[in-house]
Amino acid sequence: MRLLVTALFIFTNTFLFSQSFEVSSFFTDTEKNGKIEGIVLDNEIENEPLAFATISVKNTDFETNSDLDGSFSFNLKPGKYILEVQFLGYATIELHDVEVVAGNTLSINQKLSALKLNTDISLAN
Repeated sequence: MRLLVTALFIFTNTFLFSQSFEVSSFFTDTEKNGKIEGIVLDNEIENEPLAFATISVKNTDFETNSDLDGSFSFNLKPGKYILEVQFLGYATIELHDVEVVAGNTLSINQKLSALKLNTDISLAN
């Protein structure tokens, strides 16, 4: 029984030790990525930050919300992307050809304008 427990212990540790190299290589791959960070601002009210705006990278699964200061960030592989910035009651904006370079940080400050309401109301008499 003691021999079985010892063999199981050695096998388990060997397996876990070999996996740690794979996990560490996963984290070093982040150096090959670039970063997009930015702030979403209200164009109508003195450039106040817009908290909880939705920022998504089109044609990917990457999406986030701005924090209370309007800030957001993404870590992405190098390439060109389209960012979409949305906030309820504001015009949606698409930013085309946003280029991510490995090891660099791209800063974007985006102002959103409020949608105009149609006030032409005709009442049928």
